[in-house]
Amino acid sequence: MGETDARGRAELPHEDVCDGEHGTRARCLPESWMCDVFHPDGSLRDIRVLDTTRGEWIAVLDRLRAVADETEVEHPYPQLDPAHPAFTDLFRLWADDPEGEATAFSFRARFGAVWFFALPCFEEEIEFSLWPEDVLDGAGVAAVLRFLVEIATASQRRALLTGEIVRYDPGMPTLISHDPVTGLTSHI
Repeated sequence: MGETDARGRAELPHEDVCDGEHGTRARCLPESWMCDVFHPDGSLRDIRVLDTTRGEWIAVLDRLRAVADETEVEHPYPQLDPAHPAFTDLFRLWADDPEGEATAFSFRARFGAVWFFALPCFEEEIEFSLWPEDVLDGAGVAAVLRFLVEIATASQRRALLTGEIVRYDPGMPTLISHDPVTGLTSHI
C-alpha cells in the first residue's frame, strides 16, 4: 500500500493528474474512480472496524493522536485533562460508570484537509465519519486512504469505507477496504 515515513505514517503514491466529473484533480490517485466515491450526495461516509474491543479502540485513538496532523477530544469529565485525556480513562468513565454510559465523548482527527470524527457508541464497532465534500481531489482521497490504513494497522483488523449507516449491515456495499494482514486495499 505504500511506505511509512519517520513518524510511522503510511505514505501513499498519488502523482498522477486526471480530469474528473468535478474538474481537474491535481495529484489524483491512479484509480480516478476513487475521486468519484466522494461525490457529495447529502450523506456521510463511514469508516468502520468490526468486532473490536475497548483495547482496539484505545490503540486506534492513540495511533491517530500520534500520526494525525491535528486531533481534538471533547468530553464531559472534569477529573480528566480537558484537551489531552488518556483514552483508557475516557473509556473507563464512559463505559464502566453507570452515569458515564449516558454521556459521550468525541474524537476528531485531521489528515490533510479532511476531518474524521467519532462518537464512540459501541465498543465492538469502531466508527469514524467524514463529509464527502471535504474530499475535493486526489490529495483528499489519499488522506482517506491513509486514515483507512492507519486504523486498520492500529487495530490489526480490516477497515471498511461504507455509505452512512447506524450499524454495519453485511448487505451494505463496502466502497473501499484495507486489510492489514495482506496489506491490500480493495474497492467494489
